[in-house]
Amino acid sequence: MNRENNTPNKKVLYHLKLNTMSGGNLPPRQKMIGMMYLVLTALLALNVSKDILDAFILINTSLESSVVNYDEKNTTLYADFNQAKTFDPVKVTPLWEKAQKAKEASKEMILYLKEVQSKLLQETEKITKSEADTLQLKYAKGKDNYDIPTNIMIGQSEDGSNGLARELKDRLATYKQTVLSLFSEKERGKLKIDLKTENVKTASGIEPWEMGNFYHTPLAATITILSKIQTDVKKVEYDVVNTLLQAAGKKEFNFDTIVTKVIPSSNYVLLGEEYKSDIFLAAFSTTQNPEILIGKYDSVKNDLISIADSVPVNNGLGEYIVPTSKEGIFSYEGVLRLKTPTGGVENFPFKSEYIVAKPSLVVSPDKMNVFYIGPKNPVSISVPGVASENIKATITGAENKITKTASGKYEVKLSNNSPRNVEVRVSATMENGEVRNMGSMSFVVKKLPRPIAEIGDISVNAAAERAIQLKTHTKVKAKYDPSFVFQGLRIDVVKYKIEVWRGGVQIFNDKIRHGSAISMEDRGDLGRLRRNDMVYFTKIFAQDATGTSIPLNDVVIKVK
Repeated sequence: MNRENNTPNKKVLYHLKLNTMSGGNLPPRQKMIGMMYLVLTALLALNVSKDILDAFILINTSLESSVVNYDEKNTTLYADFNQAKTFDPVKVTPLWEKAQKAKEASKEMILYLKEVQSKLLQETEKITKSEADTLQLKYAKGKDNYDIPTNIMIGQSEDGSNGLARELKDRLATYKQTVLSLFSEKERGKLKIDLKTENVKTASGIEPWEMGNFYHTPLAATITILSKIQTDVKKVEYDVVNTLLQAAGKKEFNFDTIVTKVIPSSNYVLLGEEYKSDIFLAAFSTTQNPEILIGKYDSVKNDLISIADSVPVNNGLGEYIVPTSKEGIFSYEGVLRLKTPTGGVENFPFKSEYIVAKPSLVVSPDKMNVFYIGPKNPVSISVPGVASENIKATITGAENKITKTASGKYEVKLSNNSPRNVEVRVSATMENGEVRNMGSMSFVVKKLPRPIAEIGDISVNAAAERAIQLKTHTKVKAKYDPSFVFQGLRIDVVKYKIEVWRGGVQIFNDKIRHGSAISMEDRGDLGRLRRNDMVYFTKIFAQDATGTSIPLNDVVIKVK
């Protein structure tokens, strides 16, 4: 007993309780003393003030809010880091990768701390893990329980080495070493990492970190201490990532808008050359207009030697407008002046050029330099320097039509009465609203070529097949020569005639069949033919895309 306050030594009491409850080999008198200490402990526990427990709950709630706040701050930091990495990947990527390591290490540490809290609630409240993960501390019935939290965190040891407190201490030391390893020795001195796991000074004297924090501590206090450590970990993550971000050279400008910009090296590209453009994220403020000046730039002074013009700015964006009066290549340069948060001004130089040329028309047939009556003839139309949506195309011929299908892409549909030559005429609406005639291009109009009739793979030339093969053919087909550009156009056989000759005598019904199908009856008759019989598919007519009926070639087959 402590003679000054007549209170039992809590370490001795804890281990006596463990021995008594575990049924150790104690003499009857010693067991009686142990039971008396248990009763005394219960009486002491009853004296724990409800106000103190409520204070722990209040502190724990505040600490949980702090963790959420640090989460939001860290999310913003990572977003800034991603943006900086996009602007300057060579410089920022190595630092960004270090930030990701800090993020992963912090995530693992927080998950472990939450698992310990869950385990404490599970065993103290006698509930499942899923229930413990969602239970708020204020609703816990065993907030004042000392025994179970101490047994979990300290175990049966004098220094806490047999409980989760020692494992937690080791994990914190590893976490601290991980984040410190991201910096050089010189840089580490600037960091503030408040994760102390040294021995602590208590009323009983100097004690190991485990005992000073978790020995004989009620559930409410243990949970609160673990929440405090979570806050410390989140703060360390913030300090580490923020330090890395500053090393990446983040500028403290207030931008509220980020857009993607595409700047081509030239909008005018000759056939055979490559089109190149720079694609990047641009940030600007819609509430703070910069000053944009055109003039001669001095790179040494990072300022203009002379000012030739200024650019009007609206909602953070400047629009440079120059009237053109002659052809050629023209360049300009200047600076964008932006106020800094400290009250200064920073210059951002720029330089560009543009080409002034007379408008020209490009009309390119996608298939060939002729248009066919029947199919939809694809054609590409463009005017260098004019957007596709500002181009209008028409075609001559009363019933001929040209239709836009995509940007710069059109289809020409000619009527059966189209003239032999047609013109595609193009106009464009300029930026000032003026409609200009951009010129025209002439095309020769042709009818579709004659298709080829075939039975199976047999077409014009006579071929030999066995009767059993003849009966497998189900229809008379028609197709265009493979050299024709419009493959896949629909063409339907509408009628045909079958003749069979044997020794110079016609032996098979030669009536006209309508459609393309070969009937089961005809196929049966063909399958019974003899060797050297001659089969003629004649009077074959097909209908093409224009609806015109066209006579096709005969197909001759000799039975073998």
